[in-house]
Parts: sequence; C-alpha cells; structure tokens
Amino acid sequence: METTEKIAFLYLRFNGFFLMPYFTVFGVEKGRHLDVLGIRLAGSEEKVGENLLSRDEEFINRLRGYEEDTILWAEVGTGSRRDLFPERKEAYCKRIFGGKDQLKKVYFDFDKQQEDLVYKDGILIVPAGRCRKIILDRFSQMESEPVKNKLNEMTKTGSWKWSEDFLADLLCLRKTGFLKSNT
Repeated sequence: METTEKIAFLYLRFNGFFLMPYFTVFGVEKGRHLDVLGIRLAGSEEKVGENLLSRDEEFINRLRGYEEDTILWAEVGTGSRRDLFPERKEAYCKRIFGGKDQLKKVYFDFDKQQEDLVYKDGILIVPAGRCRKIILDRFSQMESEPVKNKLNEMTKTGSWKWSEDFLADLLCLRKTGFLKSNT
C-alpha cells in the first residue's frame, strides 16, 4: 500500500467511512482493482465521551452524507488522469451495493497542496493539502482536554497501535514533534 493511499484511507476513516481497500473487479480486461470502496451511514458520528470528533463537514455535505447513506468509490493518484472511473467498473460497483444509483466518485489528488474541494465532471476532487489539514485537526483535537483524558481512560491510542499501523505511526511522529500543524 502506498503512503498516499494510506493518507486518503485515513481521511475517509476520520470522516466515518467503513472501507474496502483494493477491491477486485471481475469481468474487465485491465485495471482490475479499485483503490477503495466505502460506505458511510447517514447520521454516523464518532464521539469520545460527549465530545464529537472532528470531520470534514464540507466533504460530507458535498456527498450528501448527512441526508443519506453514502456509497463511495475513491481513487488515489497524482495529477489529472483520464478514465479513472470507467463505466464497466462503475456498473460493477453499483451491483455490489444492490444496484444503488448514488455511487459517489472521489479522486484524491496528491499533486495538489491546496485545501479547496473541487467538483469536476461528476467527481469530487480532494487535494492532499485538505487531507493533511483534516488529519492534523483530528490529532489536535485528540490532544486537547478533555478528549485526551477520555482517550487515556479508554486506551484508544493503545488499541490503534494494534489495529491501524499507519495511524499509530503518524501518532508517534506527532508525539515526537516531527509531524506538526502549521497553525
């Protein structure tokens, strides 16, 4: 798994998505895998005690994720690439989710360091700068009081060391001072 994919998957995880990375599509001749399929249930939220954990509100709103369950197909790369979301793969994905038409397509562009979301040709483009901001915002929130105290009680950070290696690595870099936000 590439680092850019790990960052994109963590961004989606922090926004309430359950993920199916490297999903294989049958019946196509080339490019048989998708970077990730995901689902986010409407109204889902993540709390520590009474504290709602931060997420990318604009991203979720653009996907209508507060109003309806969101089914997502995301690709990760650099620059604008054509044919990332071919129709045969899209039809396959829709069948996986019971023929639902609300499949949302998202492209994580790691050439772009700005933070603005862009909608182009039915694809929501998330630049690397936005992923970085949202992930670091969540880390800052986790380090704040009283969230930090609740996390220590629940040993959530300890469980991440066993279940999510990449997240544990980022938390370690953050703790040592290597990974800091610009603010």
